[in-house]
Amino acid sequence: MLLAIDLENKFTTFGIYSSENNKNLKLISYFSLKTDRSKSADEIALILKLMLLDRNIVIKNINDIIISCVVPELLPVYQDVSKYLIKREPIIVSAGLKTGLNVKCENPKEVGSDRITRGVSAISKYDKNIIIISASSITTIDLINEKREFIGGLIVPGIDLWQKSLFAETSKLPKVEIVSANSVLGNSTIKAMQSGLYYGYKNSILGILDDIFREYNLDKSKIKIIITGIFAKLLLKQDSYKLIVDENLGLEGLRLIYEKNYS
Repeated sequence: MLLAIDLENKFTTFGIYSSENNKNLKLISYFSLKTDRSKSADEIALILKLMLLDRNIVIKNINDIIISCVVPELLPVYQDVSKYLIKREPIIVSAGLKTGLNVKCENPKEVGSDRITRGVSAISKYDKNIIIISASSITTIDLINEKREFIGGLIVPGIDLWQKSLFAETSKLPKVEIVSANSVLGNSTIKAMQSGLYYGYKNSILGILDDIFREYNLDKSKIKIIITGIFAKLLLKQDSYKLIVDENLGLEGLRLIYEKNYS
């Protein structure tokens, strides 16, 4: 078995893959936990043991752990978690691993492992130009061409960071729930804030897509737009672009990288 860990700023996703010969691994279970910088390796390991036990997964059957981490201070903690659970160092997604993705950025080592793993998963499914939207607390939009070249992307705050700043930087505005608003104009303060968050976030992402298509002269019929992340559903209610939802894009990328390097 393989335990894949996609460690991001707000949530950490865990996927368990299994096969008889450690090839053609299949996802048999997955779950997410809030990324907590205050917990020790022992605490995280205990939580994982309980979560795996609840899914009838025996830890001694896990052979390897592979990690994509964009929270540097937590990487040593999860390295200890790996040693606690399987008595081995984990595999860390970093420069030197085979991915099949040609990163064409100024400094490829600066590109987050989360963006790489999502890209690896996407090119395994599509041979067209690809745009990947990760709608999470940190929202990324990346372009990969049909030659499997990672051209670059952009990084913007997620809608929850908009929500947080609106509440934290004002004296009278309350903290509101993030919802898919039905009307552009709200007839109460709370509804006005919810509409502002929803339409502001959605239209900023759609506007960025418009700019990418214009600058790179892309044809909508020759490109796939994949969306993942906790806020992906907020972007589906629109007619401008066809979006393909793939909630396990990062985990699948980890599995593919593992197979390319260790199977």
